[in-house]
Amino acid sequence: FLLRCAQLAGLADSRVLYNPRVGSVLVHDDRIIGEGYHQQAGQAHAEVNCLASVPSADRSLIPEATLYISLEPCYITGRTGACVDVIRREGIPTVVFAQRDTTEGAGGKSVAILREAGVTVREYPDFAPTLIPNAHRRVFTQKGRPFVLLKWAQSSDEFLRPADRRQAYWITNPISRRLVHRWRSKTSAIIVGARTVIEDNPSLTTRLFPGPNARPVVLDLRNRCTGQERIFQGVGELPLVFASRPRPELTAEVVVLAKKEIAAALPRVLAALHERNYGQVTVEGGAIVLTAFIQTDLWDEARVFTGAIRFGEGLLAPSLPLNSSLLERRKVDTDILNIWARPQVQRKVESQK
Repeated sequence: FLLRCAQLAGLADSRVLYNPRVGSVLVHDDRIIGEGYHQQAGQAHAEVNCLASVPSADRSLIPEATLYISLEPCYITGRTGACVDVIRREGIPTVVFAQRDTTEGAGGKSVAILREAGVTVREYPDFAPTLIPNAHRRVFTQKGRPFVLLKWAQSSDEFLRPADRRQAYWITNPISRRLVHRWRSKTSAIIVGARTVIEDNPSLTTRLFPGPNARPVVLDLRNRCTGQERIFQGVGELPLVFASRPRPELTAEVVVLAKKEIAAALPRVLAALHERNYGQVTVEGGAIVLTAFIQTDLWDEARVFTGAIRFGEGLLAPSLPLNSSLLERRKVDTDILNIWARPQVQRKVESQK
C-alpha cells in the first residue's frame, strides 16, 4: 500500500511548487476504498483528496480503515488546514507512513499529536520508493536551493552536436522526446544559456505531453539575447533572464548580476529560484551551462540520453564525476537513457528493455 502511495505521489507535477509530492490510500480489510495525491500548492493535500474519493457506500468503513501516506501528515493549519485534524475528525484508528517531513521543526510533531489522540502510528523511513518523489523537497528544505536536474542527449560517440552547425539532426527518437516533455511538466523552471536560445531558438514547452509549462530561465550574463527569440514571444510565463545589466528590450523579468562567468553566478541564480519557491529546476544546456553546474557541484540528478546516431566529430558532451551513482539504465526504443545521481541519493539500479 505504501508502494501505491509512491505511485500516486509520482503523478504530481510542477504545480506543487516546493511542497511535498504526497500520495495516500485508505484501506479496509486489504481493499483500497479511497486514494488521492497532492495536486497543486494551496489546494487539498493527499489525505483530504483520498478521503474525498471514498464512495458513499464505503464511508461508514472509514473509522475502521487504515490510512497509508507516503509522507508524514502535516500538523500546520495553513491554506488547506491540518491533515492531523482531518484524521482525528474522521476517526481513523491507524496511520502508516514512510518518511518524516524534513521541514525544520516539523519532523515527528504530527506523530506525537496523533498518538496523543489515541491513533496508532507506524513509520517506514527506509522505504525507498517513497523517497524518490520527494527528492526535491529534501534539497529545498535542507540545502536552501531547488533540486537541480541535468538533462542532455548525446550521440553514440558522445557528442552534443556535429562539427557542422548547419547540419540538421535529431539525436533522440520521438518517444524519448515525448518523455522529456513529460519531465518538463514536473519541473518549475528550465535553465538554458543564451547561446542555446539564440542558435537553437527553442520554445521549451510541454507541447508533446499534457501538463504545465515550466518557466524559461536564461543565463545571459553577456547580454546577447535580442528579444526576438521564440521564448520571448508570449508563450507561457514570462522568462526569467539573468543578465549583467538591465534589459528593457526583453519581454522578461530581468535579474541583474555583477558576475559574468556562469559558474560564479550559479549560487545567486539558485538562490533567486529558491526565493520564488521553485522546488525543482531542469538544466537543458548547452555544454557550458551543464559543465558549470557539474564543476560547481550544484546538481542532484542527471538524465542522459545516448542516441544511435554518430557524428564523428563535434562538441563533446559533458562528463560527470567518477563518483556519480547510476540510478537507472533504460532502453527507450533506439535510445539508451542513463540516470545518474550524486552518491548520497539512494535508489536501486534498474535495467529495463
